[in-house]
Amino acid sequence: MFMQNKKGSPRATAINKKLVRNRAQDESQLDLLSYISNQNIAVSRPSNITCISSAKRPKAITRNRKFSLPINVDRNKVFKNFICGESNSRAYKVMESTLNSKNIDYQIIYICSLSGLGKSHLLYATANALFEKTAKKICYFHGKEFIYNFDAQVENLDSIAAVFVDDLDEITYDIDLQDRFSRNFDLLKRSGVQIFLAGSILPKHMKMANAKYANRVGGALVEKINKIDRDLASKILDNLSTIHNYQLSPDVSDLLVDCFHYHVYGLESALLKLKSYSETFSSNVDIKIALKELKILGPVLDKNINSKKIICRVCEFYKVDVEDLFSKNRKKEVSFARHVCMYILKDRNGLSLSRIARLFNRDHTSVLYGVNKVMAEIQNNKKFRKDIHELV
Repeated sequence: MFMQNKKGSPRATAINKKLVRNRAQDESQLDLLSYISNQNIAVSRPSNITCISSAKRPKAITRNRKFSLPINVDRNKVFKNFICGESNSRAYKVMESTLNSKNIDYQIIYICSLSGLGKSHLLYATANALFEKTAKKICYFHGKEFIYNFDAQVENLDSIAAVFVDDLDEITYDIDLQDRFSRNFDLLKRSGVQIFLAGSILPKHMKMANAKYANRVGGALVEKINKIDRDLASKILDNLSTIHNYQLSPDVSDLLVDCFHYHVYGLESALLKLKSYSETFSSNVDIKIALKELKILGPVLDKNINSKKIICRVCEFYKVDVEDLFSKNRKKEVSFARHVCMYILKDRNGLSLSRIARLFNRDHTSVLYGVNKVMAEIQNNKKFRKDIHELV
């Protein structure tokens, strides 16, 4: 209900009259604007003003490609920043040669190494380089992705330049997937697609896989990346120090190289741990601090003696691979070297049986058996006693 004013008319009527007057003024203004827009009015402008429509627009630098590089390829991993040494130079040269050859000399290449030795870096580097060289499709898979995300019967194989399958061990240990792998593998091979594989198991050791799968992987050009030596570990550590902008003292640097030379990830983890300590406490890291801080990374360092250094020395002395020492390998020479390590770590390093058991992934009774066996051999064999002295 409207309220009445003094003259008896609703208050809304006065408001409406005001709106009508404003509308009349707006329409007169619109008529004036319509008149101006219909007239040709000459407007002068300075000659130094450039018309927007005639200005040159910057051309976007793009590549007209049908296929893009897979998102799971690390763009930062290239051949230029791969650090070569005696252990990985052959694998590096083989992968790089695939880019320089006009013909496919080796259609199937398998890079074999343990984790952290650079096999994935080489695959990423090759994928990045091939992407720059060819307009065809680059496919990159990790393990079971090759089974679940790729079907060679559906794909247009003529448009594919290369297929990369990293972490092949996922398929090697899953026998149910190996027939599907072999089917995709055969179709790719018949179509002339280059195949790059990477895993940690040599084909001759793939006894857990079916024969069809093992034969196909074994037919590749196999290049093994061996464990990193001390010189290469020193180069890698210098490069990591530059990347992370943190320089170590010479003695701490030597400590890290001796402890973690078998594993790039271990080197980087140790470096970042010490950098974090230095920035947190605004203090330089000396050898005592390094020994204390790096214990958190695992049973690698002891108070006075580097346990990992002793293990590597024993392996070198008895010509046994470090990875075999920590595996379930029960060969006589491997078991003997393992027992020697257990004895030295218990008797000379003072590590507990439980700690040694965790280190070698065994129970404490197995450790006790190995220690007692070595002690008995020391008492009965003078030459062996000298060998232990030299190792320690």
